[in-house]
Amino acid sequence: MGLFDGTKRRQLNDLEREVLANPTPQNMVSLIERYMAAGDEAKALEMARKAVEKFPNSEKVQTTYQNVRRLQLQGEITEISKALRRSPGKSLYERLASIYHSELGNRTKAFETALEGLAKFPQSDGLHLISGLIRMDRFHTDFLANDFTEAIHHFEKAASINSNNYKSLVNLARLFAEAGAFYKAKPILEQVLRANPGDTNAETLYRFIGDNLDKAHASMDDAVAEIETRRELSPEGEQIRRIFDATAGATSVQVERTKVESFLAGFESMNGYKCSAVLTRDGNPHASHTRGMVPKDRFSKFLQDVFVCSEDASRKMDIGTFVSGELDTSLGRVAMAEWKGYVFGILADAPAKKEDLNAAVEKFVSLLSVG
Repeated sequence: MGLFDGTKRRQLNDLEREVLANPTPQNMVSLIERYMAAGDEAKALEMARKAVEKFPNSEKVQTTYQNVRRLQLQGEITEISKALRRSPGKSLYERLASIYHSELGNRTKAFETALEGLAKFPQSDGLHLISGLIRMDRFHTDFLANDFTEAIHHFEKAASINSNNYKSLVNLARLFAEAGAFYKAKPILEQVLRANPGDTNAETLYRFIGDNLDKAHASMDDAVAEIETRRELSPEGEQIRRIFDATAGATSVQVERTKVESFLAGFESMNGYKCSAVLTRDGNPHASHTRGMVPKDRFSKFLQDVFVCSEDASRKMDIGTFVSGELDTSLGRVAMAEWKGYVFGILADAPAKKEDLNAAVEKFVSLLSVG
């Protein structure tokens, strides 16, 4: 770690207090970069973790966090990659997938690594566990029944390969319980608690199930189908989710239309800006703004068509649901992003740059973060 004088340290401390008092994706990233430039990697990582907790759907925050961790882990990643090219091994795939998933939060790379490893080592309970965790993450984000089914498959497979893989068993019971299948979750938890009586999450979930058996769902398949339709867990499912993730909460927020319209009007000062719009997650127009070059209704309809088409294709390809994207059109470049129940889109032409559009998306994330 580099050394810097007391004045710079005080300046960074003051900046940190200011940022944490009113955090946004932009100022959190700036603070992290300042700590990295000062050579304080430990502090940069601490702030990066806080940024991810506060803004989990900010692409810039996620990328910055991954960059900080990657700098620390690059040596190990390189060595493992070289070793895999020389002589693929189960433990190497497990470690690399774990780095991408647990250390870097790069779900895509983790899943790719796990699937590549499973193709060579199908009896790896560790790779099945990571695959199950990734599928469960996706289920908690997109609420697709297929992700639920695949997560169950991987957890069951991991437990069948290694009966001591209690993490798979606990997460298997968790998913069953979130879908109201208490009758399936209860015996699994009893098995876990016989071997690990001190597992706090398992004990808490077991007590919750005992207190709510009358709310068990008769058909797990029907319950999961309802979750996909509602795009949210049941109230009991959310309570169970919070046992394992204290930060879990509602996936959507309510923002006044007038506040969104005022936010969109703020892009008037952006060079090249033409128009913008916000839709609800079900594709209905919520707010829009234009400089006059493109009709608001026309742009909103364009966003609807792109979003619905993307959602449909993503589900068919089993890659989750729409998160963000960019399109080059005859009228300029469009940037889109979905977060907390809203879809934002902005259209701009030269001299607007890619960075300007990315910044606009980050502002949208900040708007929903502060409510």
